[in-house]
Amino acid sequence: MIVTAPSIGEAYEVNYYPMPSTKRCHNAPMHTRLPSLFAALLTGLLATAVYAAEHRVATQADFDRLKSATFQPGDRILFRRGRSFTGMFAPKGDGAPDAPITIDAFGAGDLPQIHAGGQHPAAVFLHNVIHWEVRHLEVTNTDGSPDGQGNLFGIYVLADEQERTVEHIHIDRCFVHHVNGRVAGKRRGGIHVHMKELEHSTFNNLRITHNRVEHVGGVGIGNDSSCARVHITPDGVTTQNLWTNVYVADNYVGHTGRNNVIARVSKDAIYERNTLAYSSRFSTGHSIFCFNTDGIKIQFNEAYGNIGPGSRDRGGFDADYNCVHTFIQYNYSHDNQWFCGIMKRPNRHVVIRYNLSVNDRDGIYFYGFNSRQQADDIHIYNNTHYVARGLDAVVFPERRTPLNSRFENNIFYFQGEGGWGPRAEGINTTFRNNVYHRLTPHPTDDQARTTSPHFVDPGQAPTNIDLTTMQALVGYRLKPDSPYRQGGTLIEGRGAHNLLKESLPPGVSAYGAF
Repeated sequence: MIVTAPSIGEAYEVNYYPMPSTKRCHNAPMHTRLPSLFAALLTGLLATAVYAAEHRVATQADFDRLKSATFQPGDRILFRRGRSFTGMFAPKGDGAPDAPITIDAFGAGDLPQIHAGGQHPAAVFLHNVIHWEVRHLEVTNTDGSPDGQGNLFGIYVLADEQERTVEHIHIDRCFVHHVNGRVAGKRRGGIHVHMKELEHSTFNNLRITHNRVEHVGGVGIGNDSSCARVHITPDGVTTQNLWTNVYVADNYVGHTGRNNVIARVSKDAIYERNTLAYSSRFSTGHSIFCFNTDGIKIQFNEAYGNIGPGSRDRGGFDADYNCVHTFIQYNYSHDNQWFCGIMKRPNRHVVIRYNLSVNDRDGIYFYGFNSRQQADDIHIYNNTHYVARGLDAVVFPERRTPLNSRFENNIFYFQGEGGWGPRAEGINTTFRNNVYHRLTPHPTDDQARTTSPHFVDPGQAPTNIDLTTMQALVGYRLKPDSPYRQGGTLIEGRGAHNLLKESLPPGVSAYGAF
């Protein structure tokens, strides 16, 4: 069934398109009752058909009529391109596994716009629903002032009533911008998915992809739960209600009040090919960090422009605490205050590998919570770090002390004279088989290499690169005559490829990310 929501002066017309039921008829064998079988199937389909409705939103009157309506599995709510609507779209109703409810655009022209005006929690609010998909919308939520206007969002998904597994929320190809004023905060901002006041619920199949989020107060993209966490103790690790099948990819997130992205409460989540720009304009915070996660992969992302007042939490990436089996790999960091934070509260099994950092201003590795010693098993290998002449950068900025870490096969290239920071000896920290160019080797590295790595064409820091190929970074490859194309430490479980997605030859280990 297609139900076209009437605009003013339009007729209301209904067309019917049944979605076949999955019920099956168990009558006599087909070879003896073929005509009867077809008749029974047709009768069953007509009697048990599931109807999907298509609702078209072309005017403000359509919007107001449908903004809090209850929809059924398979329904489609289509906003006319080139039109603008005011208020909050907060539909109700659950989709089904094979028939999600969809919000999308129709017609030609620019994305349809929803402006919440700073007067509503969100421009699009999915509250206690499952099996929904949202695509091709442009949304804002501000009254235009620079002041804080509350806990506002562009697109907000909230579960806070029914204990269950929230299933299948997809947000794709939306443009979210100008939310709130010049404010920070970790639990407000652009696109957020939250569980509150629940004790036993979880989430499965969350996808946030191909969106543009910029000029928002708070955090660009974030999620959180009142009942999911990772417990790390000296006796082991336990997890509770972690979300599954979380995929956040191919988004541009820029000019945010706090972090660009916060990745929480998930098992084996993947955050990849996101461009993270100008984080933390009104506070400090790493461009992306994980918290309460197990097995997260943060990979093939570009982070840049995270500089400003305040000396803490201004790196591109961060392995935060209450996390286990964290992989920060194949990323590109440039022109931040440092490349990567590593928190020293409870944190286990962190792998940082095949990343490129270029001209991160103050340093490279920032070990947070300096007085703590609860992080363990931090393995940092095959990264390439390039620091241009004139930058007063050190390996460990802000007098930070590395802890329980191994550094292997990394390239530290300082165009001018490099430095370590005053506590570089660290605690239970070792270096082996690293390259140091214009940097005194770490005292624990008895296989230190000091000759030039012979990059192909270093010094460039391209911005907004194609993250599907990473080819803009080939200037940091090693020339054929480089002494570091082999001879590195062969690391078990090192991964299948390098930063350019080239396969690693068996039995041979090079230095750096390439």
